[in-house]
Amino acid sequence: METRQETEAVGLLYDAALGHVAWSEVGRCLRALFDGSTLTFTAQYASDGPVDMLTMLGITPKEAELYGAHYYQDDPWRVAALERGVFDRAVLGTDLVSDLDWQQSRIYCELVKPNTDVFHGVMAVGSLPGGGPLEGSLPGGGVYALGIHRPRRASPFDRSATEILQRLLPHIGRALQVRGRLDMGQQAATGAAAALDCLSFGVVQLSAAGRLVTANRAALDMMAANDGLLVTAGIVHALSPGDDERLQRAIAQAARTTGGEAASGDGEGGAGSHLHIARPSGRRAYTAIVTPLGLDRRALLSHQPAAMLILTDPEAVPRIDARALSAVFGLTPAEARLVSLLATGMPLPAVARHLGVSFETARKQVATARAKTRTASQVDLVRMVLTALAPVR
Repeated sequence: METRQETEAVGLLYDAALGHVAWSEVGRCLRALFDGSTLTFTAQYASDGPVDMLTMLGITPKEAELYGAHYYQDDPWRVAALERGVFDRAVLGTDLVSDLDWQQSRIYCELVKPNTDVFHGVMAVGSLPGGGPLEGSLPGGGVYALGIHRPRRASPFDRSATEILQRLLPHIGRALQVRGRLDMGQQAATGAAAALDCLSFGVVQLSAAGRLVTANRAALDMMAANDGLLVTAGIVHALSPGDDERLQRAIAQAARTTGGEAASGDGEGGAGSHLHIARPSGRRAYTAIVTPLGLDRRALLSHQPAAMLILTDPEAVPRIDARALSAVFGLTPAEARLVSLLATGMPLPAVARHLGVSFETARKQVATARAKTRTASQVDLVRMVLTALAPVR
């Protein structure tokens, strides 16, 4: 029976690490395996990082909240394991703290005794590679702590319980490592997506089959406008048949180059192609660049990005923050407002009228702004501002 339950516990550990089941399912399985009444399972991947309460069973949500906020750091069982360097080894609670010391501890007197009866325990504090060192822990890593408990009136755990838990510890450690790495990958992906959404031009990642994998906000706005571009069955298309033929050929060639094939070099539809996408509205065509994502990636999965499509709308009016101009170039608020309007393509006489100043005043402000930015002409001033600030929405 124990072998079957251990096998089930191992499977649930990896399922939880991959996000297929909740960690509470792991906790319930372990609690049943050891015939416990309560279970606590925490992980801390870095010394200055947050404590992750993976699952807390048999105690109320309020008790779990109090434990994390006020008692986790001085939990006698956890502290004793850290101070003695008892890592990756299953032990009984009495191997770390005597029954008398447990009953006299702050956590027992203030939290446990008035609420849930936690007395006998089988537990382990394990090491987690990566992150900063915790005081008393293995250098360069965090720790996890797992405890299964019984009330005082129940029978204490015996050594067979530590033997079972010891067999599970390698799987617990590996499952938590997988979880930590997946979490870091997800955080990196979320950060990258947020950064791409700040760009004023469209960025689309496409699979080897030409399917849309990701798109930033600017690209989604262009495709939602249905003015030259659309997405059908997950494939990005140009509305013009001729443009679409060139676009699909360019995407296919870029994906093949990513997969390790040499670029065709035909100048049209090849890797790094520059295209225009006509718009039914009559507005100026989108400009598009199709490029491979790296080279010699021969084992591409169907959902992996293999090509990148960069889209620019020539009709888009640059939005230059006057406050950014002041911060970056030291312009006065009046100069910054004037330069931000020039960057939209508005001629200087129109800018002067818009701001309610004379043309001569506007001309002097341009001269001052040029001096502060070390630019040779009004055209050079606008070019530098657009280069420095326009790519951000």
